[in-house]
Amino acid sequence: MAVVKMLALTLAGPKEETEVVARQMVLRGGFQPIPLDLLVSDRKMRARVGTPTDNPYDTLLTKVASVWHAAGEALPEPAPILSDRSFTLEKARCMVETAVRKLDLWERRKRELAESVEELEAAKVLLDALHAVSHSLEDLATMRHMAVFFGRISEENGKRLLETSEDVPFLPVPLRVQGGDMWVLCFAIPGYRDGAAKLLESVNFKVFPLTQMIEKLRSAEENRVNRLIVNRRKAVEGLEKAARNFLFDHRQELVALFNQIYTMQRVYDLCKGRGEIGDMYLLSGWIPEDIREEVLSVIAAEAPKTAVFVEETTHALASGFRVPTLLRNLPFVRSFQEIVAIYSLPSYGEMDPSFLVALSFCAMFGFMFGDVGHGLLLALGGHFLMKRRVVTKAIGAVIKTAGVSSVLFGFLYGSVFGMEGILPPLWFSPMEHMDRLLKLSLGAGVGFVTLGMLLNMVARYREGDFGRLLFDGQGLAGLVFYWSAALMAFSAFSGTPLPFPKWIGGTLLLILLLVIFLRDVLARTLLRRRSTAVEESPVVHVFEVLHGLLSFLSNTASFVRLAAFALNHVGLSLAVFMLADMVHNVPGGPILKVLLLVLGNLLIVGLEGLIVFIQTLRLEYYEFFSKFYRGGGSPFRPVGWAGRDLSRLKAR
Repeated sequence: MAVVKMLALTLAGPKEETEVVARQMVLRGGFQPIPLDLLVSDRKMRARVGTPTDNPYDTLLTKVASVWHAAGEALPEPAPILSDRSFTLEKARCMVETAVRKLDLWERRKRELAESVEELEAAKVLLDALHAVSHSLEDLATMRHMAVFFGRISEENGKRLLETSEDVPFLPVPLRVQGGDMWVLCFAIPGYRDGAAKLLESVNFKVFPLTQMIEKLRSAEENRVNRLIVNRRKAVEGLEKAARNFLFDHRQELVALFNQIYTMQRVYDLCKGRGEIGDMYLLSGWIPEDIREEVLSVIAAEAPKTAVFVEETTHALASGFRVPTLLRNLPFVRSFQEIVAIYSLPSYGEMDPSFLVALSFCAMFGFMFGDVGHGLLLALGGHFLMKRRVVTKAIGAVIKTAGVSSVLFGFLYGSVFGMEGILPPLWFSPMEHMDRLLKLSLGAGVGFVTLGMLLNMVARYREGDFGRLLFDGQGLAGLVFYWSAALMAFSAFSGTPLPFPKWIGGTLLLILLLVIFLRDVLARTLLRRRSTAVEESPVVHVFEVLHGLLSFLSNTASFVRLAAFALNHVGLSLAVFMLADMVHNVPGGPILKVLLLVLGNLLIVGLEGLIVFIQTLRLEYYEFFSKFYRGGGSPFRPVGWAGRDLSRLKAR
């Protein structure tokens, strides 16, 4: 149960020193910046401090990445540049412009040639069609009684165009289908020119104007068009090779430039929201307490002119700062942090229930799904899903742990694939001892609810809220009320005599109920202090108390599901064996029996395993967390080296 203590670290020093320190912070990944607006609340002081929010290295990183994009290669894996005080933003811009100037020229020329090749291919298609009917481009362009459109469209949209033209004064004539595209020559009456243009635009028809084609091909023959297409395609290939050759010849310098810019981009991400006063930087952020000495030693070595201020979180919490939460647990418990986070991350200063969740989750899941064979299948399934990345690593580890717990309880129950008698039960058989199963479930409910109330009392003690600690329905008064009522209920159902007369028990319950209703009054009168929480109106408080009393019953009774699903698991297994036995004597029965056994057990592991997983989560969230846990924490998100998503650069 470890919520790591955080510290507020503030640096004030020269720009060049702050950048060096920020670089070290990025590599260590233990610094989350605080926006300057939160750090400097005084308006006059805030007006004197500049706050750049953009990252000047974002554009440079995209530009230098275009070198690899133009060469058709993947970006290199970035490596950190530890220290280079001579590298400045102006120097980076100059180096990037020098590197990409030729590439920009080659890329622009390549696009022009590609467009020219496309126009020549269009002209070839149209010339071939016109030669077949003994007409020329001039004849087509000078038609007075027809509006003529020529262009290319996808084959699918071409079919839609042909269907649409049946209802309008418009005639599309397909010329050629090639590579999924359709070349079409369209005719429309002059009065429908604008309507035809809109219709073609709606189906993504790319128009090649006839007048431009005539200018380019006025004296061209078909053989000359073919030669132009071949030559310009070769020119495009040559330009692509030029980019690859450029990267090959200057790879070492370009990789060093990429690494330097990537490093500075991460540094400026960390410095986002910093304050600037002249040449001085003001930077503040959260760090875990356990790296305090390491960070201070780095600052002392790298930034002797920088002033450092380290502040405890007590003042930050009092000022309304939202301190981030960092959890640090043992590897076994760490997987269950995600189970807690699905509900809500602990707020800073709140106890982390991950350790208790890890233990109770495994115990309850195994209790409901105890079977050696099914547990092994579940553990293997969790491992498979994790390796295939169908689920996260944490959830996969939780599923595997739940499977191991099922195996252990399977030995305790003596159950293997639903068959009892193969292994002697180390504890008891659920079907033969249903009464014990039910008593254990209710006992677990009482214990779990009690633990939740004790944790709530610990939390109220930490907050100094002794009114709720002593007199609240979830505090000491509620705990005594709950146990008194539980003992009286146990006596009534089992016939076991109470250690005290019933009227004393009833009187005690009434007194405790009155104490719970008068919680705030007693806190003000006896303790001379108000609750640290916001006090509810009397009506709301009455309903809260009634809801709490009813929850004692509902929360405890909810644990009956432990026994119910343990019996349900045995019942489903028996049903599978009964179905398999029923088909044994039909034609092909032995094969069908094996098939039913395999599918039935897979269904139990998959479907019932999912249901038991959900029911275990329900018991954790509603019956346990509701007693003491608030959550609402924000995760600690330090700026780290691996935080940049390179896929966005590759796509550009």
